[in-house]
Amino acid sequence: MGGETVEMLEKFNILLDKVLRKAVTVIMGTMLVIIFIQVTARYVFHNSLTFSEELARYLFVWCVFLCIPVAQRMGGHMTVGVLSERTSGITLKVLRICAQALTLAFMLIILKNGFTLVARTSFQTSPALQIKMSYVYIALPIGAAAMILNTIEDLFKTFRTPASETKPELSMD
Repeated sequence: MGGETVEMLEKFNILLDKVLRKAVTVIMGTMLVIIFIQVTARYVFHNSLTFSEELARYLFVWCVFLCIPVAQRMGGHMTVGVLSERTSGITLKVLRICAQALTLAFMLIILKNGFTLVARTSFQTSPALQIKMSYVYIALPIGAAAMILNTIEDLFKTFRTPASETKPELSMD
């Protein structure tokens, strides 16, 4: 992959990250409002909304799967610090490449199975909202695809970085 292609991927991933952050903000705000209205309706007016808990749960699913690539881009996922903080150079570079390859393989499995889940639930409707369940589960392959793009970008950056310049990332402790 040429340098221009990697740069285009990086620009696309930056734009995608901005879109995902805005979507997550809207989703979380909507969840907050729905839950507030539900609690108010239940305890003040003694009348529960029939759809609120279901909608909040489905929005939470979307929030989780859209936040996964955002957290990855911020470097917020867990790492095995025992290994990565005690190595540098070629050893650290190989460890990073292995971790990124495993992440890529896992996300490809999530992507494939996510599309299978979407196809299998396309005829099902939710009990209260009466929406297709595939609308809920499509968040899975969307989040996995975004994470795959981030991982590919990271993988190419790791390959391009000389082993002598590969240093442990700063600890967030």
